[in-house]
Amino acid sequence: MVRQTSQEVERAACLWAARLDDGPLSPADQAELDAWLEGDVRRLGAFARARAVAVHSRRAAALAGGAIPLTRPTPKPVISRRGLIAASISVVAVGGAGALAALRNQAQPFETRMGETRVVPLDDGSVMTLNTLSEGDVRYNRKAREIVLNTGEALFNVVADAGRPFIVRSGEAAVIANGASFLVRRLGRSPLQVVSFGGEVELNGAQGEALDLAANTRAYLSDGASPVHTGEIDADRELAWRHGRIQLEDETLMRAAREFARYNPTRIVPADPLVASLRITGLFVANDPVSFARAAAGSLDLDVTVNAEEIRLSRRLV
Repeated sequence: MVRQTSQEVERAACLWAARLDDGPLSPADQAELDAWLEGDVRRLGAFARARAVAVHSRRAAALAGGAIPLTRPTPKPVISRRGLIAASISVVAVGGAGALAALRNQAQPFETRMGETRVVPLDDGSVMTLNTLSEGDVRYNRKAREIVLNTGEALFNVVADAGRPFIVRSGEAAVIANGASFLVRRLGRSPLQVVSFGGEVELNGAQGEALDLAANTRAYLSDGASPVHTGEIDADRELAWRHGRIQLEDETLMRAAREFARYNPTRIVPADPLVASLRITGLFVANDPVSFARAAAGSLDLDVTVNAEEIRLSRRLV
């Protein structure tokens, strides 16, 4: 496939933004948009910029005509991909400043199933990309843009707006960002992770302790503790899930098994603590635990047994 030039990427992003601005996409068009966004790392940023231009253009046009910004008369809330793409994500999007004020205290839920990822354009031009088993709410109003991530993992590409902060809340944490790209990960009882890929990103703890993140760095926050830096990250590894991959770097088989369990109902089971502690490195298909187990068995001299309930890795009998 011929790689698009930067100009072609920007032009295509503008076309997609215009199509979304006209109204909901069909399922086929939505699938086409998802595939286009996943095909090149430059496209998500271009799409976010194009969406921001479209939103600000509508506001300017409305103000020039003496109208209320974002007004789109409607008798009741309607499901629309202008705000949040539907399908597995049930979000009600209503145009108009008056409607936004009426919905100020109403949460708009989102959710992804096991193994599902979803690109969600937000109504201000920002883009949220959800990983498997993610769940929460969008709470936009005229004063703030707020996302509540109850569980899962989400990548945010945030349009700058000095008058309306972008806040992601998860448990005791609040991530405040502006004109930034960052990842928030909350998995079970593990500490919250925040990864910054650039822009203004600040992690706040329960007592208001603030920690600024530089580009390509990570911070953790455990319940009741202050946020701490953990150093630089590999952006490709952190975002491998956007392309349906799991990238492991000297991980134990137990940790690898837990990572695959996020995407698959069939469990990978190390037979004993010694097998569980063995380490592996590589790039694997997230929804193919059998191929991973066989690759691990081959490189670590293990036996693999596969049935409908589990994939068991055990020491090879001599």
